Amino acid sequence: MFWWIRMPKNRVCIVSLAAYPLLAGKGLDTKIVGGAELQCVLLARELAKRDFDVSFVVLDHGQKSPEMLDGIRVVKSYPANAKMGIRITTVRRVCKALGESNADIYYGFRGIAGIVALYCLLRRKRLVIGIPSDMEVEGERASRISVYNCLWRFDLKVASRVISQTKYQQQMLKRRFGRDSVIIKAFHSVDMKLIEKSAPPIVLWVSTIRPKWKQPELFLKLAYAIPEARFQMIGGPSEDKKFYEGIRDQANRIPNLDFVGFVPHHEVDKYFEKASIFVNTSDVEGFPNTFLEAWSRYTPVVSLNIDPDEIICENRLGFHSKSLEQMINDVKLLLADDKLRREMGERGRHYVEHEHDIKNAVKQYVELFIQVIGMDL
Repeated sequence: MFWWIRMPKNRVCIVSLAAYPLLAGKGLDTKIVGGAELQCVLLARELAKRDFDVSFVVLDHGQKSPEMLDGIRVVKSYPANAKMGIRITTVRRVCKALGESNADIYYGFRGIAGIVALYCLLRRKRLVIGIPSDMEVEGERASRISVYNCLWRFDLKVASRVISQTKYQQQMLKRRFGRDSVIIKAFHSVDMKLIEKSAPPIVLWVSTIRPKWKQPELFLKLAYAIPEARFQMIGGPSEDKKFYEGIRDQANRIPNLDFVGFVPHHEVDKYFEKASIFVNTSDVEGFPNTFLEAWSRYTPVVSLNIDPDEIICENRLGFHSKSLEQMINDVKLLLADDKLRREMGERGRHYVEHEHDIKNAVKQYVELFIQVIGMDL
Protein backbone atom coordinates (compact mmCIF):
# COMPACT_ATOMS: atom_id res chain seq x y z
CA MET A 1 0.00 0.00 0.00
CA PHE A 2 1.25 3.47 -0.84
CA TRP A 3 0.66 6.41 1.47
CA TRP A 4 0.61 9.77 -0.22
CA ILE A 5 1.66 12.70 1.91
CA ARG A 6 -0.12 15.90 0.93
CA MET A 7 2.27 18.84 1.17
CA PRO A 8 0.88 21.94 2.88
CA LYS A 9 -0.15 24.73 0.55
CA ASN A 10 1.61 28.08 0.50
CA ARG A 11 -0.47 30.42 2.64
CA VAL A 12 -1.04 33.93 1.31
CA CYS A 13 -3.10 36.67 2.94
CA ILE A 14 -4.23 39.59 0.79
CA VAL A 15 -5.11 42.76 2.70
CA SER A 16 -7.50 45.10 0.90
CA LEU A 17 -10.01 46.38 3.42
CA ALA A 18 -12.51 47.97 1.02
CA ALA A 19 -12.71 44.95 -1.30
CA TYR A 20 -15.51 42.96 0.34
CA PRO A 21 -18.29 44.28 -1.98
CA LEU A 22 -16.24 43.07 -4.97
CA LEU A 23 -15.50 39.71 -3.34
CA ALA A 24 -19.13 39.15 -2.38
CA GLY A 25 -20.63 40.69 -5.53
CA LYS A 26 -22.72 43.08 -3.45
CA GLY A 27 -23.09 46.86 -3.38
CA LEU A 28 -23.54 46.86 0.40
CA ASP A 29 -23.07 50.28 1.97
CA THR A 30 -20.25 51.50 -0.23
CA LYS A 31 -20.31 53.20 -3.61
CA ILE A 32 -16.53 53.17 -4.08
CA VAL A 33 -14.88 50.63 -6.38
CA GLY A 34 -11.12 51.11 -6.64
CA GLY A 35 -8.63 49.67 -9.08
CA ALA A 36 -6.36 48.39 -6.30
CA GLU A 37 -9.26 46.48 -4.73
CA LEU A 38 -10.20 44.97 -8.09
CA GLN A 39 -6.62 43.81 -8.75
CA CYS A 40 -6.45 42.20 -5.29
CA VAL A 41 -9.74 40.34 -5.78
CA LEU A 42 -8.76 39.06 -9.23
CA LEU A 43 -5.38 37.94 -7.90
CA ALA A 44 -6.92 36.17 -4.90
CA ARG A 45 -9.33 34.23 -7.12
CA GLU A 46 -6.53 33.13 -9.42
CA LEU A 47 -4.24 32.08 -6.56
CA ALA A 48 -7.07 30.06 -5.03
CA LYS A 49 -7.21 28.04 -8.27
CA ARG A 50 -3.53 27.20 -7.87
CA ASP A 51 -1.55 25.62 -5.05
CA PHE A 52 -2.21 28.42 -2.54
CA ASP A 53 -4.25 28.67 0.64
CA VAL A 54 -5.67 32.19 0.23
CA SER A 55 -7.15 34.40 2.93
CA PHE A 56 -8.39 37.97 2.52
CA VAL A 57 -8.74 40.68 5.19
CA VAL A 58 -11.60 43.14 4.69
CA LEU A 59 -13.80 45.57 6.60
CA ASP A 60 -16.68 44.40 8.76
CA HIS A 61 -19.98 44.90 6.91
CA GLY A 62 -21.88 42.64 9.29
CA GLN A 63 -20.97 39.49 7.36
CA LYS A 64 -20.00 36.26 9.09
CA SER A 65 -16.29 35.69 9.62
CA PRO A 66 -14.48 33.73 8.44
CA GLU A 67 -16.47 33.31 5.23
CA MET A 68 -15.54 31.21 2.20
CA LEU A 69 -16.01 32.97 -1.16
CA ASP A 70 -14.67 31.45 -4.39
CA GLY A 71 -12.23 29.32 -2.42
CA ILE A 72 -10.97 32.35 -0.47
CA ARG A 73 -11.16 32.53 3.32
CA VAL A 74 -12.46 36.05 4.02
CA VAL A 75 -11.75 37.51 7.47
CA LYS A 76 -13.27 40.78 8.69
CA SER A 77 -11.48 43.43 10.71
CA TYR A 78 -13.02 46.69 11.98
CA PRO A 79 -16.47 48.11 11.05
CA ALA A 80 -16.90 49.70 7.63
CA ASN A 81 -18.65 52.71 9.22
CA ALA A 82 -15.81 53.42 11.68
CA LYS A 83 -14.26 56.87 11.65
CA MET A 84 -11.11 57.31 9.60
CA GLY A 85 -7.74 57.38 11.32
CA ILE A 86 -5.46 55.12 13.34
CA ARG A 87 -6.98 54.03 16.65
CA ILE A 88 -6.03 51.34 19.13
CA THR A 89 -9.23 49.41 18.36
CA THR A 90 -8.50 49.64 14.63
CA VAL A 91 -4.96 48.33 15.07
CA ARG A 92 -6.14 45.56 17.38
CA ARG A 93 -8.89 44.36 15.03
CA VAL A 94 -6.67 44.44 11.94
CA CYS A 95 -3.95 42.51 13.76
CA LYS A 96 -6.52 40.01 15.02
CA ALA A 97 -7.69 39.43 11.43
CA LEU A 98 -4.10 39.07 10.25
CA GLY A 99 -3.51 36.51 13.00
CA GLU A 100 -6.63 34.55 12.06
CA SER A 101 -5.35 34.39 8.50
CA ASN A 102 -2.15 32.71 9.74
CA ALA A 103 -0.37 33.21 6.43
CA ASP A 104 3.25 32.77 5.37
CA ILE A 105 3.13 35.95 3.33
CA TYR A 106 0.99 39.10 3.48
CA TYR A 107 0.29 41.19 0.40
CA GLY A 108 -1.57 44.36 -0.44
CA PHE A 109 -1.37 47.65 -2.30
CA ARG A 110 0.25 50.02 0.18
CA GLY A 111 0.33 48.92 3.82
CA ILE A 112 -2.54 50.02 6.05
CA ALA A 113 -0.80 52.95 7.74
CA GLY A 114 2.06 50.68 8.82
CA ILE A 115 -0.17 48.20 10.67
CA VAL A 116 0.47 45.22 8.38
CA ALA A 117 4.20 45.99 8.29
CA LEU A 118 4.34 46.18 12.09
CA TYR A 119 2.47 42.88 12.42
CA CYS A 120 4.82 41.18 9.96
CA LEU A 121 7.88 42.56 11.73
CA LEU A 122 6.74 41.43 15.19
CA ARG A 123 5.43 38.05 14.03
CA ARG A 124 8.34 37.38 11.67
CA LYS A 125 6.11 37.17 8.64
CA ARG A 126 6.94 38.15 5.08
CA LEU A 127 5.42 41.25 3.51
CA VAL A 128 5.01 42.19 -0.15
CA ILE A 129 3.49 45.55 -1.04
CA GLY A 130 2.36 47.07 -4.33
CA ILE A 131 2.24 50.70 -5.42
CA PRO A 132 -1.36 51.66 -6.27
CA SER A 133 -0.73 55.21 -7.50
CA ASP A 134 2.02 57.47 -8.74
CA MET A 135 1.16 59.73 -5.78
CA GLU A 136 3.11 57.33 -3.55
CA VAL A 137 6.37 57.97 -5.39
CA GLU A 138 6.24 61.42 -6.98
CA GLY A 139 5.70 65.10 -6.20
CA GLU A 140 5.11 66.88 -2.92
CA ARG A 141 3.19 64.02 -1.30
CA ALA A 142 6.15 61.68 -1.70
CA SER A 143 8.79 64.15 -0.52
CA ARG A 144 7.18 66.04 2.36
CA ILE A 145 7.66 65.05 5.98
CA SER A 146 4.42 63.65 7.39
CA VAL A 147 3.11 60.77 9.48
CA TYR A 148 1.77 59.22 6.29
CA ASN A 149 5.19 59.22 4.62
CA CYS A 150 6.96 57.98 7.74
CA LEU A 151 4.64 54.97 7.79
CA TRP A 152 5.12 54.51 4.04
CA ARG A 153 8.90 54.42 4.54
CA PHE A 154 8.38 51.90 7.33
CA ASP A 155 6.31 49.73 4.95
CA LEU A 156 9.10 49.90 2.37
CA LYS A 157 11.75 48.98 4.93
CA VAL A 158 9.86 45.94 6.25
CA ALA A 159 8.68 44.60 2.88
CA SER A 160 10.58 41.68 1.39
CA ARG A 161 9.56 42.82 -2.08
CA VAL A 162 7.88 45.88 -3.61
CA ILE A 163 5.87 45.67 -6.82
CA SER A 164 5.59 48.57 -9.27
CA GLN A 165 3.02 48.70 -12.05
CA THR A 166 5.13 50.77 -14.46
CA LYS A 167 8.75 51.65 -15.25
CA TYR A 168 8.00 55.19 -14.10
CA GLN A 169 6.93 54.00 -10.64
CA GLN A 170 10.01 51.80 -10.43
CA GLN A 171 12.33 54.68 -11.32
CA MET A 172 10.68 57.18 -8.97
CA LEU A 173 10.61 54.71 -6.07
CA LYS A 174 14.34 54.15 -6.47
CA ARG A 175 15.09 57.86 -6.86
CA ARG A 176 13.00 59.16 -3.94
CA PHE A 177 13.11 56.24 -1.52
CA GLY A 178 16.18 54.27 -2.56
CA ARG A 179 14.09 51.10 -2.83
CA ASP A 180 14.25 48.57 -5.65
CA SER A 181 11.08 47.00 -7.01
CA VAL A 182 9.92 44.50 -9.59
CA ILE A 183 7.41 45.36 -12.29
CA ILE A 184 4.23 43.32 -12.61
CA LYS A 185 1.74 44.98 -14.90
CA ALA A 186 -1.90 45.49 -14.01
CA PHE A 187 -3.90 42.62 -15.44
CA HIS A 188 -7.28 41.98 -16.97
CA SER A 189 -9.30 38.94 -17.99
CA VAL A 190 -10.35 39.16 -21.64
CA ASP A 191 -13.18 37.13 -23.17
CA MET A 192 -14.16 36.65 -26.81
CA LYS A 193 -17.60 38.20 -26.52
CA LEU A 194 -18.93 39.94 -29.63
CA ILE A 195 -18.96 43.70 -29.16
CA GLU A 196 -21.58 45.99 -30.71
CA LYS A 197 -21.12 49.73 -30.30
CA SER A 198 -24.02 52.13 -29.88
CA ALA A 199 -25.00 54.45 -32.71
CA PRO A 200 -24.56 57.35 -32.47
CA PRO A 201 -21.28 56.96 -30.52
CA ILE A 202 -21.16 57.33 -26.73
CA VAL A 203 -18.32 59.09 -24.89
CA LEU A 204 -17.91 57.41 -21.49
CA TRP A 205 -16.39 58.48 -18.14
CA VAL A 206 -16.05 55.99 -15.25
CA SER A 207 -14.48 56.70 -11.87
CA THR A 208 -15.23 57.56 -8.28
CA ILE A 209 -16.58 61.12 -8.21
CA ARG A 210 -13.88 62.60 -6.05
CA PRO A 211 -12.53 66.17 -5.93
CA LYS A 212 -8.94 67.07 -6.75
CA TRP A 213 -7.23 64.31 -8.73
CA LYS A 214 -10.25 62.70 -10.47
CA GLN A 215 -11.48 66.09 -11.80
CA PRO A 216 -14.98 65.00 -12.93
CA GLU A 217 -15.95 68.63 -13.49
CA LEU A 218 -13.75 68.61 -16.60
CA PHE A 219 -15.88 65.87 -18.16
CA LEU A 220 -18.90 68.13 -17.70
CA LYS A 221 -17.07 70.88 -19.57
CA LEU A 222 -16.20 68.41 -22.32
CA ALA A 223 -19.83 67.39 -22.73
CA TYR A 224 -20.96 71.00 -22.75
CA ALA A 225 -18.36 71.84 -25.44
CA ILE A 226 -19.63 69.11 -27.82
CA PRO A 227 -23.44 69.38 -27.62
CA GLU A 228 -24.02 67.24 -30.70
CA ALA A 229 -22.42 64.14 -29.06
CA ARG A 230 -23.74 61.69 -26.45
CA PHE A 231 -21.94 61.49 -23.10
CA GLN A 232 -22.34 59.06 -20.21
CA MET A 233 -20.97 59.45 -16.68
CA ILE A 234 -20.62 56.62 -14.16
CA GLY A 235 -19.36 56.96 -10.61
CA GLY A 236 -20.35 56.81 -6.99
CA PRO A 237 -19.52 59.32 -4.24
CA SER A 238 -16.30 59.42 -2.26
CA GLU A 239 -16.22 60.64 1.32
CA ASP A 240 -17.22 64.09 0.05
CA LYS A 241 -20.95 63.60 -0.52
CA LYS A 242 -21.54 67.34 -1.08
CA PHE A 243 -19.09 67.38 -3.99
CA TYR A 244 -20.80 64.34 -5.52
CA GLU A 245 -24.22 65.97 -5.28
CA GLY A 246 -22.87 69.13 -6.91
CA ILE A 247 -21.44 67.21 -9.87
CA ARG A 248 -24.66 65.20 -10.20
CA ASP A 249 -26.83 68.33 -10.22
CA GLN A 250 -24.62 70.06 -12.80
CA ALA A 251 -24.56 66.94 -15.00
CA ASN A 252 -28.34 66.66 -14.96
CA ARG A 253 -28.57 70.16 -16.44
CA ILE A 254 -26.51 69.19 -19.51
CA PRO A 255 -28.95 67.79 -22.12
CA ASN A 256 -26.48 65.52 -23.95
CA LEU A 257 -25.03 64.01 -20.75
CA ASP A 258 -26.54 60.93 -19.11
CA PHE A 259 -25.51 60.86 -15.43
CA VAL A 260 -25.82 57.21 -14.38
CA GLY A 261 -24.22 57.43 -10.94
CA PHE A 262 -22.90 54.37 -9.13
CA VAL A 263 -22.91 51.05 -10.98
CA PRO A 264 -21.68 47.78 -9.36
CA HIS A 265 -18.48 46.63 -10.97
CA HIS A 266 -19.97 43.45 -12.43
CA GLU A 267 -22.41 45.64 -14.40
CA VAL A 268 -19.94 48.26 -15.65
CA ASP A 269 -18.67 46.10 -18.50
CA LYS A 270 -21.83 46.56 -20.55
CA TYR A 271 -21.24 50.32 -20.60
CA PHE A 272 -17.70 49.85 -21.95
CA GLU A 273 -19.11 47.51 -24.60
CA LYS A 274 -21.48 50.21 -25.89
CA ALA A 275 -19.08 53.16 -25.60
CA SER A 276 -17.01 54.30 -28.58
CA ILE A 277 -14.61 56.55 -26.61
CA PHE A 278 -13.45 56.40 -23.00
CA VAL A 279 -12.29 59.61 -21.31
CA ASN A 280 -10.03 59.95 -18.28
CA THR A 281 -9.70 63.38 -16.62
CA SER A 282 -7.58 62.37 -13.60
CA ASP A 283 -4.60 64.40 -12.52
CA VAL A 284 -2.73 61.38 -11.15
CA GLU A 285 -3.20 57.59 -11.29
CA GLY A 286 -1.18 54.40 -11.11
CA PHE A 287 -2.27 52.24 -14.02
CA PRO A 288 -6.03 52.75 -14.41
CA ASN A 289 -8.03 49.52 -14.60
CA THR A 290 -10.54 51.47 -16.65
CA PHE A 291 -7.95 51.73 -19.46
CA LEU A 292 -7.76 47.94 -19.61
CA GLU A 293 -11.55 47.62 -19.41
CA ALA A 294 -11.96 50.10 -22.27
CA TRP A 295 -9.31 48.58 -24.54
CA SER A 296 -10.53 45.03 -23.94
CA ARG A 297 -13.89 46.25 -25.33
CA TYR A 298 -12.29 47.85 -28.42
CA THR A 299 -12.73 51.36 -26.99
CA PRO A 300 -9.95 53.94 -27.53
CA VAL A 301 -8.89 56.09 -24.58
CA VAL A 302 -8.64 59.87 -24.55
CA SER A 303 -6.68 60.81 -21.43
CA LEU A 304 -6.08 64.32 -20.15
CA ASN A 305 -2.96 63.73 -18.06
CA ILE A 306 -2.34 60.00 -17.65
CA ASP A 307 -0.27 57.93 -20.07
CA PRO A 308 1.61 55.22 -18.11
CA ASP A 309 5.05 54.74 -19.66
CA GLU A 310 3.62 56.55 -22.73
CA ILE A 311 1.83 53.44 -23.94
CA ILE A 312 -1.14 55.38 -25.38
CA CYS A 313 1.05 57.45 -27.67
CA GLU A 314 3.57 54.74 -28.55
CA ASN A 315 0.93 52.15 -29.39
CA ARG A 316 -1.69 54.58 -30.77
CA LEU A 317 -4.38 53.40 -28.38
CA GLY A 318 -6.09 56.79 -28.25
CA PHE A 319 -4.85 60.26 -27.36
CA HIS A 320 -2.91 61.82 -24.48
CA SER A 321 -4.40 65.30 -24.71
CA LYS A 322 -2.54 67.22 -21.93
CA SER A 323 -5.07 70.07 -21.99
CA LEU A 324 -8.84 70.37 -21.97
CA GLU A 325 -8.82 72.29 -25.24
CA GLN A 326 -6.87 69.53 -26.96
CA MET A 327 -9.07 66.88 -25.37
CA ILE A 328 -12.11 68.52 -26.95
CA ASN A 329 -10.37 68.41 -30.34
CA ASP A 330 -9.26 64.78 -29.86
CA VAL A 331 -12.78 63.62 -28.95
CA LYS A 332 -14.24 65.52 -31.91
CA LEU A 333 -11.72 63.87 -34.24
CA LEU A 334 -12.59 60.36 -33.02
CA LEU A 335 -16.31 61.05 -33.23
CA ALA A 336 -15.94 62.19 -36.84
CA ASP A 337 -13.59 59.40 -37.98
CA ASP A 338 -15.16 55.94 -37.67
CA LYS A 339 -12.14 54.24 -39.26
CA LEU A 340 -9.62 55.81 -36.87
CA ARG A 341 -11.82 55.01 -33.89
CA ARG A 342 -12.12 51.38 -34.95
CA GLU A 343 -8.38 51.01 -35.62
CA MET A 344 -7.44 52.45 -32.22
CA GLY A 345 -9.98 50.21 -30.53
CA GLU A 346 -8.57 47.12 -32.24
CA ARG A 347 -5.02 48.08 -31.27
CA GLY A 348 -6.21 48.53 -27.68
CA ARG A 349 -7.69 45.04 -27.63
CA HIS A 350 -4.50 43.57 -29.09
CA TYR A 351 -2.39 45.45 -26.52
CA VAL A 352 -4.36 44.13 -23.52
CA GLU A 353 -4.24 40.56 -24.83
CA HIS A 354 -0.46 40.64 -25.22
CA GLU A 355 0.70 42.90 -22.39
CA HIS A 356 -1.85 42.58 -19.56
CA ASP A 357 -3.06 39.01 -19.74
CA ILE A 358 -4.10 37.81 -16.29
CA LYS A 359 -2.47 34.38 -16.67
CA ASN A 360 0.97 35.84 -17.37
CA ALA A 361 0.71 38.32 -14.49
CA VAL A 362 -0.46 35.70 -11.98
CA LYS A 363 2.44 33.45 -13.03
CA GLN A 364 4.79 36.30 -12.08
CA TYR A 365 3.03 36.73 -8.72
CA VAL A 366 3.25 33.00 -8.02
CA GLU A 367 6.97 32.92 -8.78
CA LEU A 368 7.61 35.99 -6.62
CA PHE A 369 5.54 34.71 -3.67
CA ILE A 370 7.25 31.31 -3.72
CA GLN A 371 10.61 33.04 -3.84
CA VAL A 372 9.74 35.28 -0.89
CA ILE A 373 8.28 32.41 1.18
CA GLY A 374 11.60 30.59 0.73
CA MET A 375 13.65 33.53 2.01
CA ASP A 376 15.30 33.49 5.42
CA LEU A 377 13.91 35.99 7.90
